[in-house]
Amino acid sequence: MNEYKEGIDGVSASVGKILETSLQVSSVSRNTFRIIRQSSAMNKISTLKTSKELHPDDGTDIVCIEKENLHVTFENFSCLSGGLRTTTHRLMDALIIKFTETGAKEHVIALSLDEYMKLCELRNTTEMRRQVNADLKTLLNMRVSFRKSSNREMSMQDIKLCTDVKIKNNIIYFALSQDFFFVMKTMPVMHYPEKLFRINLKKNPNSYYFLKKITEHKKMNYFKKNADILSVRTLLGCTPELPSYESVVNTDRAVSRRIIEPFERDMNELSDVLRWEYCHTNGSPMTDEELEHFSYHIFYTLLVRIQWLYYPELQRKKKKSSRK
Repeated sequence: MNEYKEGIDGVSASVGKILETSLQVSSVSRNTFRIIRQSSAMNKISTLKTSKELHPDDGTDIVCIEKENLHVTFENFSCLSGGLRTTTHRLMDALIIKFTETGAKEHVIALSLDEYMKLCELRNTTEMRRQVNADLKTLLNMRVSFRKSSNREMSMQDIKLCTDVKIKNNIIYFALSQDFFFVMKTMPVMHYPEKLFRINLKKNPNSYYFLKKITEHKKMNYFKKNADILSVRTLLGCTPELPSYESVVNTDRAVSRRIIEPFERDMNELSDVLRWEYCHTNGSPMTDEELEHFSYHIFYTLLVRIQWLYYPELQRKKKKSSRK
């Protein structure tokens, strides 16, 4: 840890030079995209949230959550006031964007608190500092294990994301662990819409998760016919903010009010970057009968077709010739 702590102190001395090269965000287009290195593990982590029902076992003050091939451990859980939440994911995104856009060469990421606040269009410095400190503490106490499912991914075996964090002189410092640095510097780059920072997380709690999943899907399938079509089921599975169908049916049974209406509301919140509509396979529209008798069971089987107002054009990589 001392190695990375010294790294943070070294970066502190020269952070002015780094900030001079930062992209200005105050007058950018509403459809600006950044670039971010992504991994399957981090994509999956960004669909998780720690709940108040989680309690440490055996007096260890350690809590674990799992999702398919991902296992995340939180140490010193009782001291993590916010736990893993949407603001934690948003901060991690901003840090990895900074890491990516500065060449993915340094273990220590330096991000101006003012720059981060401009990205999020927030003005309360005291509240933002409190929030960032809580999220940094959560990230510092996380350990990640991930079993890869393809050769394009990288496994993680109980690794820390960072070894030291702090805010000093209004700069957020985040020292990547050696293992996580190695993973992230080799990962592919994805376009990241700045809209993800501008979402009102209280008013539209699902919008961040929906847009993040839609963006990941677009990147993975850009040259395929389904690049802009994904299922309602997939979108429901990416947000921890909506209750399950089973939990709603077992309580007040208000499925439309608690699931369908928030889903549509938070998809509509993305209207300044994309348009969306329900559809079936091959983009065929809903039938008149489905519209008239719309229910959760119809809703759950539908697909969503996306039309981006703007998306950066990608170039297909040319395959290397087999000739010698």
